Amino acid sequence: HKLTHEANHVGLVSAVSQEEQQQQLHASTSKCTVPPVLCHMDCQPQNLICFHYTKDGGEDESPTAQQQLPHISSILDWEEAAFADPRFELLLLCRKVCANKEQAKRVWNFYEEQVRTTIPNFLPLGSIEPWLKLETVHSITTLLLQSMDLLGGGRNPWESKPDLYGKLEREFQRLNGLGWKF
Repeated sequence: HKLTHEANHVGLVSAVSQEEQQQQLHASTSKCTVPPVLCHMDCQPQNLICFHYTKDGGEDESPTAQQQLPHISSILDWEEAAFADPRFELLLLCRKVCANKEQAKRVWNFYEEQVRTTIPNFLPLGSIEPWLKLETVHSITTLLLQSMDLLGGGRNPWESKPDLYGKLEREFQRLNGLGWKF
């Protein structure tokens, strides 16, 4: 009887602990809720037209202006656009432009600092890690759809199924690096 009582107590404590964890998770994610905005959903270098300002205020497209950050003048290729959480768009940019997780974190944090100084009552972006996982699952889903050959060609006529499977393998490795095990 005592063993049953202790087991019930441990089960109750475990259930309470799980409920508290769920409430904390809900509280932390609900604080970061932002309304959806129009997102490009494919923001990567080949879809950006950039320029550099010169000291006299004109445009300079020569390599001598490399010490300055490029300014985006136009964004092309909007067929994947959708209303979404703007953090997902930022993450896509981090993921497709940055070479590694540390660079992506720096862009994420820099963006948060810049927005915090310009928008009153700005809510923090939160950690980049859950967004990295979400984007990786998004990428895997896209690659799986491409591998199904629904229209007879996969992603591109010049991309083979082994190429797609290699990309899938890299995405699963990325999730492993983010703590998920398969």
